[in-house]
Amino acid sequence: MRLVPSTGLLLAGLLLGGCASQWKDMFVSYSDQMVPLRNQLLLGHAAEALPEVRDSTPGDDTFVLDQLEKGRIAWLAGQDGPSKQAFATADSRLAWEDNQAEYRLSQGLAQAGSLLTNDQTLAYQAPDYERTMLHHYLALNYLQRGDADGALVEVRRANQVQEQALKRRADEVRKAAQEGEQEDEAGEMRQLMSRGAPELDRLIGQVKNGFQNAYTFYFSGVLYEAAGDLNDAWVDYQRGYQIAPDNQSLQDALLRLARLRGSPEELKETEQRMGRKAPQPVKDEGQLVVLFEDGLIPARRELFLPLPISTSSGDFRTFTVAVPYYDNRASDGAPLTLSVGKGVAQTSELVRLEALAAKDLQERLPGMLTRQALRLVAKEQVRRTAAKEGGDVGNILVGIFNTLSERADTRSWLTLPAKASSWQGMVPAGNVTLTLGAGSAMRTLPLSVHAGRTTLVWVQRLGSGLTTRVMPL
Repeated sequence: MRLVPSTGLLLAGLLLGGCASQWKDMFVSYSDQMVPLRNQLLLGHAAEALPEVRDSTPGDDTFVLDQLEKGRIAWLAGQDGPSKQAFATADSRLAWEDNQAEYRLSQGLAQAGSLLTNDQTLAYQAPDYERTMLHHYLALNYLQRGDADGALVEVRRANQVQEQALKRRADEVRKAAQEGEQEDEAGEMRQLMSRGAPELDRLIGQVKNGFQNAYTFYFSGVLYEAAGDLNDAWVDYQRGYQIAPDNQSLQDALLRLARLRGSPEELKETEQRMGRKAPQPVKDEGQLVVLFEDGLIPARRELFLPLPISTSSGDFRTFTVAVPYYDNRASDGAPLTLSVGKGVAQTSELVRLEALAAKDLQERLPGMLTRQALRLVAKEQVRRTAAKEGGDVGNILVGIFNTLSERADTRSWLTLPAKASSWQGMVPAGNVTLTLGAGSAMRTLPLSVHAGRTTLVWVQRLGSGLTTRVMPL
């Protein structure tokens, strides 16, 4: 017996079509592919890791993701030009994807093809928290080049991503509910998969959605304040405070601006809310702001679930499906300790990007499980046809392909930090020494602080090393 031409051509097209990276995505999870590169970063070898990012083209499914990884690694390696170029390329491609009807049509075709493979063969859809961080890092790139106006444009765009995400949320919930109503057989499978999917509540914590980011709101507030725009700074500090009310930097910023803005009622209300008095401004002092990014965001894992299901033909079969998940625990890590002169302090948490990633996955799971259920139905139909028309050989070959191509979509921006925190304080103008410590990682920075100005220090911990950037505003 042999496979009929239609089944043979189908398998040949799936196996031989597309580029090498797409073929790899069919059988190897993205998280597994990224293990060597992430290990290089944790050893402090960002420059060595950069060539390991795959060289994709705009038509490839992971092109945007590859550019995001490249931009972040180049930033860590101190290669500002390649970093900005990669982020700008990702930004342009995302804008094109958002506006092209042709792209939306191709997405539909890709989704149809993925019903016989897996979600990793779909074009990557960057979640909103990643889009926010794209503009966040573009802003840092502009600051590093001394372009404060360009940085302000990017933080505005980062905040717009979050505002638009809030507006879309209701529509996405409705769409997920509609997708869940498709196909009775698929619906039964989806319900079974939902029961077996791992919990993410401990990792998510108190996060309400997968896109609101106090880190970027605080960062934009700092830039607005440095530019003398106290009204916009006040708005973004307030937005950040609503998300991270325990952050000391946001509290201090609101108290300081309440006094500077000159409204006695506003000052009194802010002091009551914070439970302390706003400090009096002191001449010949400058503001020092430290942004601390810690570790690497966790990678998604694959869980293979056996599903015993009675098919529509009356057969009782066990299907295996792959579901993405995160380990349901927050990453370890202490705040950054810093000292300037005789004062010693610690950074205060702004965001756990790992929690945003887990919440985003939780929100996407209904749609993922629906596609997974429909995929089981489609693959089973192909197997039945192969068994009927190709006999045992067709049945075995399609069964092997179905098993090998059953992969969870573990794609995400894996070079982002796990979390971010901040510290800000007023220090005497002049030359000062800033000492930084995080576990076994230590760094001493000589700084020149100017009266009435802000000095921004960006810090990243990876493994036992600290990477720093100093940007006067």
